[in-house]
Amino acid sequence: MYRIALNVAISAYRKESKRTQLIRPLSETAIYLDEDKSEAKDNRDLLQALIRELKEVDRALILLYLDGYSYPEIGEMIGLSESNVATKLSRIKQQLKKKFTAH
Repeated sequence: MYRIALNVAISAYRKESKRTQLIRPLSETAIYLDEDKSEAKDNRDLLQALIRELKEVDRALILLYLDGYSYPEIGEMIGLSESNVATKLSRIKQQLKKKFTAH
C-alpha cells in the first residue's frame, strides 16, 4: 500500500514539474515576524528547497525518514535493504548539510 502511495506521489511530482510554477508574493504579515522566527522560517524554506532538488528516490527516502519511519519500514516501502537505506540516508544528510552551510 505504501509503495502504491509512493508511486502515485512520484507520478504527481513528475506531472507538476512539467507545469510552470507560479511565484507567490510574500504576504504582508511576513514582514512583521520577529527576527528569530523569520530566520527559522528561512532555514526551513531553504531546507525544503534543497530537498526538492534531490533525485526522486533520494527525496522519497529523506521524506519518509523525516516522517519518522524506521530504516526497515523505509526499506520495505522503497524496495531496498535496511543497510542500503542507512547508507543512502547518510549520504543524503551529508549532501544536504553541505549545501545548507554553503548558503
